[in-house]
Amino acid sequence: MKIISICGSPLKGNTYSVLYDIKESLPYIDFKILMLKDLNFEMCKGCYCCVMRGEEKCPLKDDRDMLIKEMTEFDGVIFSSPAYSHMVSALMRNFFDRFGFLAHRPQFFEKFAMPVTTGSGYGAEYTIQYMDKMVAVFGFNVVPSLNLYVRPGKVKEEDKQFNEKKAFEAFRVLLSRIEKGTRTKPSLNFMVPFPIFKLVSELDPKTFNADYEYYKDKKEYYYDTKINPLKTLLQKEYHEKKY
Repeated sequence: MKIISICGSPLKGNTYSVLYDIKESLPYIDFKILMLKDLNFEMCKGCYCCVMRGEEKCPLKDDRDMLIKEMTEFDGVIFSSPAYSHMVSALMRNFFDRFGFLAHRPQFFEKFAMPVTTGSGYGAEYTIQYMDKMVAVFGFNVVPSLNLYVRPGKVKEEDKQFNEKKAFEAFRVLLSRIEKGTRTKPSLNFMVPFPIFKLVSELDPKTFNADYEYYKDKKEYYYDTKINPLKTLLQKEYHEKKY
């Protein structure tokens, strides 16, 4: 079992400590922690080049491809960030911006992921909602997220033990999902945008060349699978009303 955690904390504080404790308590797991702050990972330029022409056309040449390789080679990915002002850290937000092309061309349907956040109060729920959504649109099979309440300053021993127990239980759920290998069933949230992206790429294959190449051989969904007929009907009704 190989697990990698991509940590968006700008320091080795509470978020890193949660990951480190899990790593140390389960030595039989190949557990790797990648700190975005320590990587050569530049700020997104917002040029949209990766979406239209392909991710290989990104003008930034840094550790992005290494991150893709790591996520591809590991069985599960933990996306972790502290909650800052009702949002992920700037490092983690830039991570999702740099991988924005995956919202158009998701590819991690065989991988499992768990978002993790730490915060001292109100706002952490919005951080988790954002991470859940982004990880899902990238194609990951998302297990229930982990949200830990951590007060500033010295942490009480009982609070620390409570968080450790909660973190280990959440991590074991991730391991169990990976062992079973059961994919998340196609949802309307995925089925609705699929034909839209496909149609747009067909209408303008020159502009959206990367999307066209990705969708041209796909029929009803991103990969071959059985889709609930009721969901297909709801998908069609949505598009008829909307367009």
